[in-house]
Amino acid sequence: MRIPTYRFRVDYVTVYSEFNPLLLFAQKYAFTPGESCLLRICCASAVILVESGKGELELNGSSCSVQTGTLIYIAAGTVHRWTADPDTPMVHRCVYFDWKYVSRPEFSYQRDYFGEPGSFRTELISPQPELELQGITGSSSLQLWISYFNALTPPPELLGQRNPWDKLAYNGAFQMFLHQFIAGAVKNGARDPRISRILARIEKEPPALSEQCLYEWAEALGLKKSRFHDLFKSDTGYTPNHYLKRLKFHRIAEDLVYSNLSITGIAAKHGFSSVHYFSKAFRLMTGLPPSEYREKYTGMM
Repeated sequence: MRIPTYRFRVDYVTVYSEFNPLLLFAQKYAFTPGESCLLRICCASAVILVESGKGELELNGSSCSVQTGTLIYIAAGTVHRWTADPDTPMVHRCVYFDWKYVSRPEFSYQRDYFGEPGSFRTELISPQPELELQGITGSSSLQLWISYFNALTPPPELLGQRNPWDKLAYNGAFQMFLHQFIAGAVKNGARDPRISRILARIEKEPPALSEQCLYEWAEALGLKKSRFHDLFKSDTGYTPNHYLKRLKFHRIAEDLVYSNLSITGIAAKHGFSSVHYFSKAFRLMTGLPPSEYREKYTGMM
């Protein structure tokens, strides 16, 4: 199929003065084998990551295949339908947002944002900025993108119903998330291929990977340390050290949720000599001590 491109003229002065993106809610959704939703629209815009599995996406009457690592942007008001593969159904990470504030006082639940084509009044559909975004792209690093979604996903309820300080914190994380998505999805705005190669290599390496290894890989690709540092931060939003730190704690979070290892065992696996220091570092990164994180998210991630 011809992949849709949302043709919004790139004008950052307009984007940052007229528009102020606001996170509405984020969620994880696991399809059942062969599950298919009805044709629908959402009155908010969405960025969706296929975390695992595969399936089909129909956008405005055209279909394409999606698989693990696919990133999708669906503009508010776009007619679409998902169909999961019967053998390896998809798991989605979804973020729904408005590019600028839209008043919807009658909305109380996430389901209120979805409806059949033509079901919403024009004033309820989020306006779009002047950016030329590709509808479907690939994630440069699946682990990194999962960590971005993890930072936004915990509250199942609408952020508008939460403590305003929570809303501020999650919208701060969302701004970083959206910046990284736009950097990769703007037409002809591909990341440096050398950084993409390094990110792909990081995915295959053990948890104890050092920052120095990244500089050595970069040098082998013809990048001096300062240039690599600048490119890496531009393409990921993080310094090499901070990126590795986030990836490390993402892997720790996965062990807490998916493994039967004790917290002491997880601390040792990831190079912490002290459980106390491990707990303090994990709480600083995620906002919860390891035991509470395990209790809260087991079965949800």
